Amino acid sequence: MQSRVNNNTIIILEIEDKIQWHPAFCSAMELELREYKKYLRYEREHNLGKMPLKIDFLVIRKNPSVTIKNDIGDFFLGHNIFEYKSPGDDMNIGTFYKALSYACLYKSEAGNVSEILDMDITVSLVREQKPVILLEQLAEKYEVIKKADGIYRISGLLFPIQILATGELDPKTHVWVTSLTRTIDRIRTQRLLNSCSELEDDEDRRNADSVVNVTSEANIELFKRMIQEGDQMCEELKEMLAPEIMEFKIRLADKDAKLADKDARLADKDAKLADKDARLADKDAEIAKLKKMLTDAGIKI
Repeated sequence: MQSRVNNNTIIILEIEDKIQWHPAFCSAMELELREYKKYLRYEREHNLGKMPLKIDFLVIRKNPSVTIKNDIGDFFLGHNIFEYKSPGDDMNIGTFYKALSYACLYKSEAGNVSEILDMDITVSLVREQKPVILLEQLAEKYEVIKKADGIYRISGLLFPIQILATGELDPKTHVWVTSLTRTIDRIRTQRLLNSCSELEDDEDRRNADSVVNVTSEANIELFKRMIQEGDQMCEELKEMLAPEIMEFKIRLADKDAKLADKDARLADKDAKLADKDARLADKDAEIAKLKKMLTDAGIKI
């Protein structure tokens, strides 16, 4: 039994290892800021010169005079760098200084270094869990202010920096980025799907698809139950998510087939072991019978 549990666990871990968290995060951030999309430019995996280094997500303000009324985006200046950590990944002081170095390299690669002022760059580090140790270390040297639930601002460095703990953000206000988790519940899932159904822009809907796909992969059992129960999603949502549901069902079928194949192989192995045990038992019984016959005949063995 222990062997079967381990095999099933390995398959689930293999599926989770393939989850594309970073593209979904970029999509989620674009949706969080969609009200201001015409004033912003987004770059995913921005290359830093000729070096094999990439900024996860870059937001450039096209119109500095526009006020962004969003508790994540009200922090923005001209050039805004995001470093994202997938659920479960560590965020420590090394991560912090790496993000700072990206900001320095980003400034240095400008054709004219003076084109991008030091105070026109911000850095945002994003992780689901609050990096408690990192914040404590930073508080020893710099000013750390909790601007809102899940939003921590650090001042006193070369660039303004914020740390976002998405697990603490308001899930109603920040539906998209808070959905990138392995622990979403039914209520938040329904809110996510309802938010998807309200989107009209094609680009927004593509971004929503990316978020839903990753959320479903990371919470496969919950989505499986919701799809099977059916009545948890209105017909409009079912129609909107038809491609994703079909792909999801294919992944489920593939996963179930792999599990069934492993179970079949284990059952066959168990059957062979049982057959071997039966033959050994028959052999032991035959030996015992022969020993008795020899003993009855007065032959010592």
